[in-house]
Amino acid sequence: MRSDITPGQTSDYRGFDLVMDDNLPAPAVLIADRGYDSDKVRKTMEARNVVPVIPMRKSRRLRVVVDRALYRLRNLVKRCFNKLKNPAA
Repeated sequence: MRSDITPGQTSDYRGFDLVMDDNLPAPAVLIADRGYDSDKVRKTMEARNVVPVIPMRKSRRLRVVVDRALYRLRNLVKRCFNKLKNPAA
């Protein structure tokens, strides 16, 4: 797992290069929200033999099926980060 802190107004996919250019082993799957739905991200993942589990933006014409069971795992991570940011909640 890798993270970088960026300004709140920064688009998610702009930080993608910072995270993926690291010398960490390539993941088997990338689970991300719609903010990462771009041709660049998908092509980079395919070139690295990584399965992108990213819901499509509503404006996309070509639809791709997303593995819902894998995407639900993202919720566990989001809840964990929420507990770290708001320990009293």
